[in-house]
Amino acid sequence: MNETLVYFPGCLASRKFPGFDFSTRFILEKLNIDYRMSKDFSCCPDPVWVRSLSHKEWSERAVKNLEIAKKHGSRLVTICNGCFETLYTVKKMKGNGGFIPVEHLLYTLWKNKKEEIKGKIVNSLEGKKFALHEGCHFKRPTFLTSLEFKELKEENILKDMVELLGAEAIDKGEGCCGLPVFITDRELSMELTRKRIENFGDVDGIVTICPSCFSQFDNVLAMDKKEIPVYFYFELLAYTLGLEKEKIGFEFHRVKSNLI
Repeated sequence: MNETLVYFPGCLASRKFPGFDFSTRFILEKLNIDYRMSKDFSCCPDPVWVRSLSHKEWSERAVKNLEIAKKHGSRLVTICNGCFETLYTVKKMKGNGGFIPVEHLLYTLWKNKKEEIKGKIVNSLEGKKFALHEGCHFKRPTFLTSLEFKELKEENILKDMVELLGAEAIDKGEGCCGLPVFITDRELSMELTRKRIENFGDVDGIVTICPSCFSQFDNVLAMDKKEIPVYFYFELLAYTLGLEKEKIGFEFHRVKSNLI
């Protein structure tokens, strides 16, 4: 990749789960990817709650982030599904507006770095079985992403990327983690989460690419005292590429990691 990426970690990864951000920056450096960040970035903002509260505020803040991004590189990447949906959607709403392309980093790595990742793995996940949970917003808005990123519809990118690390990937189809309705109906939210977990069956863990989904699964599993760990994909990728587990922050998961 002969370009400079602009890395937008998002609020959850940079504040609530800093290990997600640290792992991602380790990955970018390990793969010799040139990237920039900006202290001027704000919340994306959230495509569910903030957008529902004020569409104007939601879009205006997103535009400011897009304006900042184009000053620092040629492609904006994020590790958050919600951030991707907001920034990509607003970019399209503005007729692209002279803004740089927006991608989820999982897609960017899948498209450009699979072979290099395979060649640099030092901690294989062979023998592990993980249930996959993309999260609803990875492909949204589908009427737009299906045109620009046809692979999102035609390929199982998360499955490919988990198997690349040596693990078995169990795909139980799409489903909601339950978090979006937590504010209005906590019981329904947790019921949706539990049904999704039950559907995964007997696995060594759950892998997601959405920080919000991670939070919901980790909280409900801990409340229910179930020993099924949840992993953010970029934590696993950093681990397989050689990042020490203490620096990833597995110990801060509510349900402890069974990798080590």
